[in-house]
Amino acid sequence: MRTLLARRASERTSRTRRLGTVAVAAAIVAVGLTGCSAAGSGDCVQPGAASELIPSSGTATASSWKFPKPLHADSLQKSTLTSGKGAEIVDGQPVILDVGIFNGLTGKAVVTAAQGGMISASTSGSQLPGLQKALLCSTVGSRIAVTGTVTQVLGKEAQLNIPASSTVVAVATVKKAFLARADGTPRPGQPGMPTVVLAPNGQPGIKIPSHDAPKTLSTAILKQGSGETVKKGDYTVVNYTAVAWNSPDTVASSSWQNGSADIWPATDGSVPTTVTNKLIGEKVGTQLIVVTPGSNATAYVIDILGIAK
Repeated sequence: MRTLLARRASERTSRTRRLGTVAVAAAIVAVGLTGCSAAGSGDCVQPGAASELIPSSGTATASSWKFPKPLHADSLQKSTLTSGKGAEIVDGQPVILDVGIFNGLTGKAVVTAAQGGMISASTSGSQLPGLQKALLCSTVGSRIAVTGTVTQVLGKEAQLNIPASSTVVAVATVKKAFLARADGTPRPGQPGMPTVVLAPNGQPGIKIPSHDAPKTLSTAILKQGSGETVKKGDYTVVNYTAVAWNSPDTVASSSWQNGSADIWPATDGSVPTTVTNKLIGEKVGTQLIVVTPGSNATAYVIDILGIAK
């Protein structure tokens, strides 16, 4: 897991891109994107005796949360503390959260959560499995309480100074949700460009042509979105896959494979600015392919999922 802090302006170097180990202060997690179908009733985490004891008052960055102690939960439970008026969250959607995680024995915070972090709702998340699953069937604007053991809520890799079998409480408020995949109108393929085939969950496969790479930066729209327009200076939520022209059978990099949506422009230099600049003027919901020229020519297929402001 990777550290993710939501900051603006000069603090954007740690902007809501990815999230870190649960032990890291001011951390929550941006994780697995797995599809875009609405969750069935069997995927909804149900309330239980422990989650029903959690009150709604408090803030994500509080040093403690008031509930009857010691609290014990040996199964994953979720109660809706306040119901939001937004749309229901579906499998694979990245969302912006305020979240705090508290020790069920003492009520004290085990993570001082960053506000405005990003995480993906998922029935099969592996990094924060309980919290990811609990987001399903919730609505944007809702505050939820999730209880269970450390392993059930935060996963086997969680590094906390309490036993994995201890009860924890996660209190999360869903601030905003983005698309799970580009939902624009398909456009015809362009001659000379790589062929793109989509998996059922929207993940692209890229077939590089046998001819030489383009001599100039090339772009084509694969799906035309109709959402908000990306402007210069925006931080854009994307999913992408990149394949090098000279290594067509190997994925060079991919947010899909990394298990988390990304936010561009990237601050670590992993994606060329010539590529990220091509998002400017495009609309949310668009899928495009960008091919960089030269000896290191690379094809990027990019889904524009939203704008993180």
